[in-house]
Amino acid sequence: MDHDSLKEKIPHGDAMLPLMVHVFETDVCLQERIVSHWHAELEFLVVTRGCADFHIDAENYRVQKGDLLFVNTNRLHSATAVAKEPFCFFAVVFSPSLLGNYGNDSIWQKYVEPVLHNKVRFPEHIRPQENWEQEVLVLLTQVQNIYLQQETAYELLLKAKLYEMWYLLFAHSQSAQEATGLSDYRIVRIKAVLNYIQEHYRQKITLAELAAEFQMSEGQFCRFFRSMINLSTVEYINSCRISESGVLLQETDKEIGEIAGLVGFNNISYFNKTFRRYMHCSPTQFRQNGKRSET
Repeated sequence: MDHDSLKEKIPHGDAMLPLMVHVFETDVCLQERIVSHWHAELEFLVVTRGCADFHIDAENYRVQKGDLLFVNTNRLHSATAVAKEPFCFFAVVFSPSLLGNYGNDSIWQKYVEPVLHNKVRFPEHIRPQENWEQEVLVLLTQVQNIYLQQETAYELLLKAKLYEMWYLLFAHSQSAQEATGLSDYRIVRIKAVLNYIQEHYRQKITLAELAAEFQMSEGQFCRFFRSMINLSTVEYINSCRISESGVLLQETDKEIGEIAGLVGFNNISYFNKTFRRYMHCSPTQFRQNGKRSET
């Protein structure tokens, strides 16, 4: 996506190597262990201690030590755990560009793009039991070690491990035999829609307005948006608003009612209800808890 206002602020590598390994021991005093957020990168997370409830969009998974999680691009995700109970993990976060050339080669068209757009679905939660699942866990652990040690030519080895892991997941995905890429037109259109939403979500914005802007009926627009983003339009707009409100709560002293208005909510009760649904706490609690852990 071209705008950065809603993306996670933690950098995931750089233009030369867009990959980062994050190692986290979360704060046991908090129920919210990973704040609800999203990013354009792919993410694989390995639980190393404890257990938690992991949320990816509307799906909820009970995860424990040794479990793997896959988070596709632009998926809203968070984690909660029982207070005073440990929850530790490492996450491998990287740009899809490491796996191909954005439509200019067959690897991208056949094996990457279909996953990014949910034509092929990788399992989001894996409890390694079968051989191939255990191999994926081993590969992710190797990626972590390679990244942390950074020995000579480690970048080559990182990329090789990612390809091997991607192969295993693709071979065991749903509908892999039916994988097809999306047209360039659909990709260009959804980027335009997301850019429009990012520029206007602080104002009143309606489905009718969005549909008219992109010359579709409301029904066509809603189906198109969900097929590309895997969220309803309202859910996505609210996630944009709640994400920015979190930044304002932590970085400014503005009143909560004022913040609600600044991010596009004209009803404080609805803002509070929506904030709690996304962040699993009230705006006041979020502000009091200060900076949260994110991946």
